[in-house]
Amino acid sequence: MVVEDELIVAEDLTHWLQSLGYVVGARAAAGREAVQRCEAIRPDLVLMDILLPGEIDGIGAAEEIRRRFDIPVVYITASSDEATLTRAKVTEPFGYILKPFDERGLYSTIEMALYKHQSEKRIRESEERFRLLYENAPVAFQSLDADGHLLQVNKAWQELFGYTPEEVNGRWFGEFLAPSSVERFIANFAQFRYTPVTDNLTLDVVRRDGNVVTAALKGSIAVDQRGMFEMTQCVMGSRMRPAGDVPVLAGARAEGLQDAGVPLPGRGPWMLISPDGAILGITPAVELLLGTTADRLCGTLLHDVCALPSEAPEILGLLASAGMLEPRPVSMKVSGGGTIETIITGFVFHGQGGMTGSCCLHIRKP
Repeated sequence: MVVEDELIVAEDLTHWLQSLGYVVGARAAAGREAVQRCEAIRPDLVLMDILLPGEIDGIGAAEEIRRRFDIPVVYITASSDEATLTRAKVTEPFGYILKPFDERGLYSTIEMALYKHQSEKRIRESEERFRLLYENAPVAFQSLDADGHLLQVNKAWQELFGYTPEEVNGRWFGEFLAPSSVERFIANFAQFRYTPVTDNLTLDVVRRDGNVVTAALKGSIAVDQRGMFEMTQCVMGSRMRPAGDVPVLAGARAEGLQDAGVPLPGRGPWMLISPDGAILGITPAVELLLGTTADRLCGTLLHDVCALPSEAPEILGLLASAGMLEPRPVSMKVSGGGTIETIITGFVFHGQGGMTGSCCLHIRKP
């Protein structure tokens, strides 16, 4: 379809198109008329003059045609006005034809526009097929971001664990694990970002009803166009375990850290530290473990609670270089001047916001 308000230009363009083997199924001289014609005949492509009379110009008409009918639009213009071209770009045209036009430029622009539109359509259809496959697959699928937050779960996952997408999306996967599996998840997940395939990582997941499912996680990473980590995609094979194996239900949040923007489980001994080792927050379990309070500990340094001077720098160095800390024994100071032997694991928080780069440490007795 040709949309051009100057009759001589429209006639000339129609003649050129017919000589190139195209069929001009309709013509229009105004934006609103162009939209109405598109609704009636659904052309394969619209050649649209940018400057048109009436309530909507060519840019407004192109935007509506693309949105309502998914028909590609190529602009015809003699204008090089920067503001007009900037506004036209927002409508994502499939090309520009500058007046006066020539046969070769006209043909190549139209063919490229048709090819691009068909390619985009095939991609959308392919994405929809994969979305339906993912959603309706008979096995449990989940996607995790670089920090282990759940991005997406399919129907089989929801049925297996008893949660809705609204209850889990955006939350740290470790919140839904049994305490005995949290440490294993932390120790392995940081490596997922650098390993193409992960196979047979066994984790105990706590269902919404309190029952425990032992799940064998198999996954691979997806990367963006720059080759950077985008997400981990996982299949969860499972078997049920008796209720009562896990004393704490998953999903609890840490009091006092709820607004910190970090992915800490609510129960269990967790500590949040800055990249330079300043203690930003602790859970009540750490208070009990070290015999102190959050008010006393927050604001001090990790160096202040490690019994050996070399331990804190080593922990911070490993977290900075690898993004994770595998289980390691650490002697920690307790209230009253004594020490306690602990096992510490951790990971670096890579999410958005002010907590980015902070370190989450899990501290337990051996």
